[in-house]
Amino acid sequence: MLISIADLGFIIGKWEGTGLAEYPTIASVDYDEGLVFTRNDKDSVIHYEQRTWIKSSDENNGQPVFWESGFIIERGGNLFELVSAQKSGRVEILRGNATQADGGIKIDFNSVSILNDVRLLKSGRHFRFLENVIDYELEMSTTENPEYDRHLRARLKRPGL
Repeated sequence: MLISIADLGFIIGKWEGTGLAEYPTIASVDYDEGLVFTRNDKDSVIHYEQRTWIKSSDENNGQPVFWESGFIIERGGNLFELVSAQKSGRVEILRGNATQADGGIKIDFNSVSILNDVRLLKSGRHFRFLENVIDYELEMSTTENPEYDRHLRARLKRPGL
């Protein structure tokens, strides 16, 4: 079955949740996340904005960690691109095929272009979009850690659920 951007229409709106950032080169940290998806009816594109804040019991609680904006673009034949611009200046283009799985839509994106950050060698993002839940993981390989390891894992829900 072909999956189109219209099939992802149910993700439009605001999502909130928590996640864990971990990687061999950093101290693990819990975070709160806000993610907003928007679109217009003209284009086969969904815009997103993602922000995260430290979740801790100390003075760092609520401090901003990450800010990213970008697009999910339908390319046809179940192929989608994720174009990401991050607060550090890094820009990534990732591609992945969408499949129906577990009562939702799953897309496994892998990097095809990384700009403005020589440290990042490879990245991947794995999304599972359900009616009221988004699960995702981000994996990466860097010059400091060439192994392809998980960096982020999060679960988001619609506010109030």
